Amino acid sequence: MNFLDFLRVLARQLIDSNYNDEILENFSILDFDLNQIKEELNFIEGNQILDLEEIDMIRALLVYLLMKETELHEDDIYSFIFSKGKQIIWN
Repeated sequence: MNFLDFLRVLARQLIDSNYNDEILENFSILDFDLNQIKEELNFIEGNQILDLEEIDMIRALLVYLLMKETELHEDDIYSFIFSKGKQIIWN
């Protein structure tokens, strides 16, 4: 199973368990190359391999994991994951 398939399964398990953190005990997002993950997501989105809802679910999971495991500011995390590195301006 590749990493994105794993993230899809993990995201579904988290949603089904109301985000129970026990599912994440043996998992660290920092063990993976985040730039490569981001590139894969952009490729998948650009080639419409997955539905936009699934891609957003994976991106939301990445945001959740980065907030949980790093000291990065929320805006920086959202910018990295959702806006391809561009600054997000909140209205």
